[in-house]
Amino acid sequence: MDWPLITSEAGGKMTADAEQLRQDGHRIEKWAVGWLLLSLALWAWFGYRFLLDDDRGLFAPAEGGRALVGILALAVIPTIITAATLVYARVLFRLASWTRSDLVGPSRSGRG
Repeated sequence: MDWPLITSEAGGKMTADAEQLRQDGHRIEKWAVGWLLLSLALWAWFGYRFLLDDDRGLFAPAEGGRALVGILALAVIPTIITAATLVYARVLFRLASWTRSDLVGPSRSGRG
C-alpha cells in the first residue's frame, strides 16, 4: 500500500496541522505528568503501608495483605497510563516535526 508522504506547504514553516499536533502533544504531556504524580503518590502509599508491617516475620503473611494487593493494583494502573500517554505525546511531537519540509517522513512504499 502506498502511503502519502507528509510534507509542508509553507516552505519550512510549521503548518496549522503541525502546530495543532505540537499543541496536542504538549496537552497530552501535561496529562502524563498528572498521571505520573498520581502513580507516585500511590506507590508511596504502597511503600508506606508495606514498611508499616515491618514487625512481622520474614515469610509471615501481612495483616493487611489484601489491602496491600489492592493498593499495588491501584498503583500499577496509573503507571501504565502514564507510560502510554508519554508515548502518545512523543508520537505527536514526531509527527509535528515530520511536517516540516526539511524533515520528510520515510517512504512507506518500499521504493526508497
